[in-house]
Amino acid sequence: MFGRKGKINIAIQKFNYVPGDTISGNLALTLKKPVKAREVSISLIGKQLVTNTQDISRKGLIMGDGAMSEGTMRPVMPMMDRRRGSEGIMIGTRSEKSTTTEPVRVYNFKQQLDSEKEYSQGQECYFFEMKIPADILGMRTQTTGSIQSYPIKWYLLAKLDIPGRPDISKKVDITIG
Repeated sequence: MFGRKGKINIAIQKFNYVPGDTISGNLALTLKKPVKAREVSISLIGKQLVTNTQDISRKGLIMGDGAMSEGTMRPVMPMMDRRRGSEGIMIGTRSEKSTTTEPVRVYNFKQQLDSEKEYSQGQECYFFEMKIPADILGMRTQTTGSIQSYPIKWYLLAKLDIPGRPDISKKVDITIG
């Protein structure tokens, strides 16, 4: 789609790679009018969904049946101390599990193709090459607690970085494996 300011296209010869391969291609930037920008870049990005489960201890009031009341707005039934014959309320803790799933960048390599300047109206083309590291499949997120990891999603992201305005960008999914 051609945006208000312009568009970027990425042309690569294939979409499936293995560690150690070189990704090469062309980036075509087409602008409707001149625009000042910081740079044109292409990035190889790996994102992984991570489900993180952690134990959380909650403090609360323990009622006579061992259930917990979590607010001070609800009345709490007093417990009877059978040995002494007196009433009391016990304070205790309860463990719960908190689970979150979020995308995390596990790899981000950016290659600058052009620097800060006023980019002209029309089309400019850039050739790029980037070598995929041999150990790239060993990239994993660093989190605490027990984690469940999903496969890493790889993509190329081409971007014209325009200060104070939305960037012009294009994303192309690839496979590394």
